[in-house]
Amino acid sequence: MLFGVLKDDVMDYFKSRSRYGFAVIFLLCAILTARLAHLQVFQYEELARLSENNRVRMMPLKADRGFIKDRNGFLLVRNAPGYEVEMMKEDVPDIEALLDRLSPIVEFDRARVLRAVNQSKLYEPVRIARGLSFEQFSYLMQHSAEYVGVQFNIDPIRSYVDGDVFSHSLGYLAEVAPEDVDGPEGYQSGDIVGKSGIERAFDVTLRGTAGVQQVEVDNVGRITEVLSQEAPVPGKNVILTIDYGLQNYISELMDGRAGAVVVLDNIDNSVLAMYSAPTYDISYFAPFITTENWDKLRLDSKNPLLNRTVEGAYPPGSVFKILVALAGLSEGIITPDTDYYCSGSYKFGPRSNIEHRCWRAGGHGAISLRRALSESCDVYFYNLGVAVGIDKLHEYATKYGLGHLSGIALPNEKTGVFPSKEWKLETLKEQWWPGETVNISIGQGYTTTTPLQIAIMYASIFNGGTVYVPRIVDAYEDPLTGERERLPSEVLHSYPIDPKISNVIMEGIVSGVEDGSGTAWRGRVKGLRYGGKTGTAQVIGRWTDAMRANPNLVPENFRDHSWYAGIYPADKPRYAVVVMVEHGGSGGA
Repeated sequence: MLFGVLKDDVMDYFKSRSRYGFAVIFLLCAILTARLAHLQVFQYEELARLSENNRVRMMPLKADRGFIKDRNGFLLVRNAPGYEVEMMKEDVPDIEALLDRLSPIVEFDRARVLRAVNQSKLYEPVRIARGLSFEQFSYLMQHSAEYVGVQFNIDPIRSYVDGDVFSHSLGYLAEVAPEDVDGPEGYQSGDIVGKSGIERAFDVTLRGTAGVQQVEVDNVGRITEVLSQEAPVPGKNVILTIDYGLQNYISELMDGRAGAVVVLDNIDNSVLAMYSAPTYDISYFAPFITTENWDKLRLDSKNPLLNRTVEGAYPPGSVFKILVALAGLSEGIITPDTDYYCSGSYKFGPRSNIEHRCWRAGGHGAISLRRALSESCDVYFYNLGVAVGIDKLHEYATKYGLGHLSGIALPNEKTGVFPSKEWKLETLKEQWWPGETVNISIGQGYTTTTPLQIAIMYASIFNGGTVYVPRIVDAYEDPLTGERERLPSEVLHSYPIDPKISNVIMEGIVSGVEDGSGTAWRGRVKGLRYGGKTGTAQVIGRWTDAMRANPNLVPENFRDHSWYAGIYPADKPRYAVVVMVEHGGSGGA
């Protein structure tokens, strides 16, 4: 009886354990079935793609970057053969070991490569090194079997004619920043893109459209067969408005100086020359700039990377006086025959203790507008500027190009500052004092402008009042057919100027060149009749009598900036030329 009871208990126990066992087995089978269903149904496309990528891959084909030429078709930038090493991380058994084997042969930034590996997508090539020599490239190709998962490619690099003369205008290339990858421009990791100048502003046009190649690979990623190919579309050539010969000539004149030169065609604001000094050798960036060279440029106290034509903002000094004359004549405040008396100094208001000096200590006596422009009389323009008032000065300045972006197709352009009552209240939280207009009237005080803005101001005043967006690119050129697509001129705005008024101003600045008493007489050229205006922009507030007596005693970085603005020819103004030399002394010098 006892045995029967025990037997029943044992049977119940085993039945219970069996049920639990079958439940566990059933659960495991259900999980396995669900997993298989998920893999085969929901992840089928992804897994199929991964499987196919083990055998068939889509390889990008880089487009040739377009060339850059001057206005006459002279080739400034072309492509030269370059070599690079890339890897497909999925095909590399040991990335660290691979980099160890490559490091004695080619130079690369290991940390950057490993960072790129971690950030790269599936089956996306990762660049290890660019700029290999032909000897390095040949050696690696001969021993390619030793570098599983590595690709050796021909990678064109930029080649320049006179790269130091055109560095600021052309700009340089570098690898795309991580934050710009997969953005609206369509950049991919490792792409080489424009970082400054024309290369940056017209990057989309120059870089073209990449192609794609469908290839079959073996088990270590080597291409065994090309299945199909979509050819890349090369970038278009960019034709500049800049003249190669003129820019070269300017570079010779500016040798050893810091400053900028801009030459505009008044008809449509085509930039014939745009030179910034000191310059740098843009070839440093082809195919990439070394840390040593980058630090050399970046830390240079003369700031060679600064494009002073559009990024340097300076007080314009007396080259601004033609705009004060324009405002005074246009508003009927003066006539061409209006005189002011210059005693050598000016005080604003009867109770003022501040003496605003004229550059000529003894004064000019009674002086007309023509002579005031020719001899750059400060006291004349103190009187006129105060009579015009800051509101009208601001209106005319902004009409004709000052205090705002010109719209030129170059990055990092500065607006400069032309002050107003509203500007001072918003920026400095202070009201405008009428006495502050005195310094503004001769291009000092809060006013800062770029050399390009001064060139635009001169061009627009003498072309009848039309302000164009400066054109630095004339056309795009198809590299295969040679056909050109010309870029049209774009008018920013137009405020017509009475020709009688511009003729009066022209007479004054022509006199400045042709008369012995004019401040611009050193710019006289036999057989040429043109208008010239000098400018001296103070760097420190006031000079002592000792400084004036011997400017050479003043440290160079405290010396005045020199300006010279010219319009040629006088009878049919066509070209505006602006020169600015940092710490060059008086403009007349």
